[in-house]
Amino acid sequence: MRDDFSKITKEILAKRVSFKCSNPNCKKITIGAHSVDDKIINLGVACHITAAAKGGPRFCEEITQEQRKSIQNGIWLCQNCAKLIDTDINKYSYDELIKWKSLAEKESLSVITSDYTQKNQNSTLFDKRILAYEKLYYEIREVDILLKALIDSKEMSIQEKKDAAFYLGLQIAQFTDDNSFYLQNEITVQCVGTFIGVDDIFSPNSKISKISLDNYNKNIRASQELLKSVNEKGLIDTSQKTALMSRYSELKSEQNDFL
Repeated sequence: MRDDFSKITKEILAKRVSFKCSNPNCKKITIGAHSVDDKIINLGVACHITAAAKGGPRFCEEITQEQRKSIQNGIWLCQNCAKLIDTDINKYSYDELIKWKSLAEKESLSVITSDYTQKNQNSTLFDKRILAYEKLYYEIREVDILLKALIDSKEMSIQEKKDAAFYLGLQIAQFTDDNSFYLQNEITVQCVGTFIGVDDIFSPNSKISKISLDNYNKNIRASQELLKSVNEKGLIDTSQKTALMSRYSELKSEQNDFL
C-alpha cells in the first residue's frame, strides 16, 4: 500500500518552489498555459524522498506512515527528474534530495524577499519597504487560502494537517526574517504571531480547536488590514495596537525597565 500525498500537500510543495523543478541542474518550469483558456498544463510531480511503499527507492522502515506522506518527505520535480532520482539511489540519496529541496525553497523565497529587492539599486528605500509589505501581504493571503483548504480537507489525517500548518507558518517567519531590514518590528510580531500555534486548530479537543481558530481569524484579519495601510513612505501606523502588538510593547517595556 502506497502512502501518497494529499492534494493540498502536493500544492504546497509546488508553490514553495514556484512550480520549478527542485533539481539544481534542471530548474525547469513545470506549469504553463493550456490551449484551452480555463486550463493549465502541469508537468511537475510531488515525489517521495523516502519511498511511498516498501521496496521503493530510499524506503525507510523507521519512519511512520504519517511521516512517509508528510510534506517533509516530499520534493517537487519535473517528470524527467522524478524518474532520474530513482535510477541511482546512491547518487540521489536521501541527504542529496533534502539539499535539493532546501536550495530550491531558498531560491524561490529570495525572488520575493530582500535578496531580490536589494538588486534593484534604482529603487528608493521607500519603494523597497512598500514592495516588502506588498509581498508579505500576498504571502499571508496565499498561506491563509492553503490553511483554509487544510481545514476543509477530508483526505488528510490530523497529524498531516498539523505538520502542514506548522510548515506554512515557518514560511511567513522566514519571509519576515529575510526582510527584517524593511519591516517594522511590531508588524513582524503581528504577522508571525498570527501563525504561532496555528496547528492547534486541528487539535482533537474541540474547545482548543475553536479557540485557536477564533484567534487565528481575528489575527489574520488584523494582519491583512495593517499590511494594506502602508503609506507612501513604506510605513504602517502602529499607534492603534492589536493584542499581539500590545503584548510585544509590554515585553519590550519590561525589558527596558530591567536594563
